[in-house]
Amino acid sequence: MIATFVLSPAAAKRLIARGVINEPVFRHAYTAGKVIICVGTTNSYIAHELGLINAQEQRLFAAGVISTGLPCVTADNRLSHICLEKGQRIEADWVDFLNGFGRDDVFIKGANAFDTGGNAGVLMANPSGGTVGASFGILAARGSHIIIPVGHEKMIPSCQAAAKVMGIKRIDSSLGLRCGLAILPLGQIYTEKNALKTLFGVDATVVSAGGVDGSEGSIMLAVEGEKQQVQAALTMARSLLKEKPLSVSKQSCKNCIMDSPCDFKPKK
Repeated sequence: MIATFVLSPAAAKRLIARGVINEPVFRHAYTAGKVIICVGTTNSYIAHELGLINAQEQRLFAAGVISTGLPCVTADNRLSHICLEKGQRIEADWVDFLNGFGRDDVFIKGANAFDTGGNAGVLMANPSGGTVGASFGILAARGSHIIIPVGHEKMIPSCQAAAKVMGIKRIDSSLGLRCGLAILPLGQIYTEKNALKTLFGVDATVVSAGGVDGSEGSIMLAVEGEKQQVQAALTMARSLLKEKPLSVSKQSCKNCIMDSPCDFKPKK
């Protein structure tokens, strides 16, 4: 049986979150090992699905966003990365907690872009590389698992081409925060297609993208499988039509603390 349905960006994030927390690698680390859930909009849905934050706190679980047409950092009251050990939240510095990682532990880091070559890219406004700079060397050395939840709204032609032209000190003018772009050296890119496979055992194909009247950024998927599996996927897709867009507060321009401020001048 083949069926089609559309997912908004918010619905896709919810679907991906449900898929990630049911992945065997994640379930093992969540119940018997260590997990770090990094701040990010898609990851906020993972934290919400696990009951670690409430719906109102989701808007605080991000460090950088693209909102109202501008890349920017979030307001000062943002939340921090979540550290978990055997399913229990640990109040610890995430870098110190990461130093205890082994091969079966899981690090969850969202992305701003990915391509058909299997590359994922992360925008970086921190001159020291932020989370990526502080984590991926350790993760590579330990051989730990990395899951990169990212929706197809963020697919671009080439992360390598993008990385070559980006950089805080390379960009001369920017409507929004100047950023570099790091290509993540390892990890499993986890999309809507992976989530549908995990949750329902169906094969999914992205067949179109885009929309109007609030459906901007949406994708249409065709899913194929046994009738019962496809109908279960359709039931979830129908429920996700009610998923509302996530609203995240940017830092105000007058309180900007970045070393490389942007060239956006808000209208008076």
